Amino acid sequence: MNTVWYDYSKIESRNGTAIALGNFDGLHMGHMKLMSMLADVAQDNGLHSMVYTFDKHPINVIKGENTLKLIADNEYKQKLLAGCNVDTLFFENFEAVRDLSPEEFVRDILVEKFNMKVAVVGLHNHYGKDSEGDVKMLREFGQKYGFLVHMIKPLYFGDFLCSSTKIRALIENGEVEKATELLGRPFAVTNRVVKDKMLGRTLGYPTANMIPAEGQLIPKFGVYATNTYIDGVGYQSITNVGDSPTIGDGAVRLETYIIGFDGDVYDESLEVEFLYKIREQRAFQSLNDLQAQLAEDEKVRLS
Repeated sequence: MNTVWYDYSKIESRNGTAIALGNFDGLHMGHMKLMSMLADVAQDNGLHSMVYTFDKHPINVIKGENTLKLIADNEYKQKLLAGCNVDTLFFENFEAVRDLSPEEFVRDILVEKFNMKVAVVGLHNHYGKDSEGDVKMLREFGQKYGFLVHMIKPLYFGDFLCSSTKIRALIENGEVEKATELLGRPFAVTNRVVKDKMLGRTLGYPTANMIPAEGQLIPKFGVYATNTYIDGVGYQSITNVGDSPTIGDGAVRLETYIIGFDGDVYDESLEVEFLYKIREQRAFQSLNDLQAQLAEDEKVRLS
């Protein structure tokens, strides 16, 4: 898969393109269903397949940076799409197109710049200035400018609508197992390990500590069963998400005890997958009490 930022000339569009439109935050099961249709339609019609999305989420441009915490950043989005049989991932500068009317956006960008022959969208897809464009309008533009529209219906898991909004709420509430169902994989956080107080090492449970960025989505405070990947190798782990009430310094951290690993990972970038919640975060009367609880947490993780 080729990733292109902003440059329309780098898209192979001579024979036409099939384009999936959306923000695709998290690339959940509904998005993956759409990607599958995109690949099939492109192959059946001899078209170049392309995912069209934005460099910044529109909400964070319109309402202010970090208003919406993302399930997957752009780097992780590229990683997930690499296995979807898509030819190109295109990141658009949202601010450059935000004031185009729905018709201007479709005609001037999708048709003229990319020679779009097929659009693949979800039922609730919106585009153009003030998000005024919808699927009905897109089909009308298709008749006018010569492209087809394929729409994917919303995906439900029981009573749960598979949507980025729902998944984000589940994660923020600590319901990472339910988020996994909708994502089709565990929610993951990637961050760089920082040097910290090294308290875990003195207790026999050395931790890799990460400070989440201001706009980074993290689960509700608590202790979670996790998997941690170091140089592509996965390890069972336990991660505390919280503000260290026993220590009392108030800083929010992700503290991960990597079971069976004794190497140095300071300043390395680790990926931590959240599997299920073990318990709530709480303060302990003493470090001995904390140490005893960590031993119980490890038993739960290994059971």
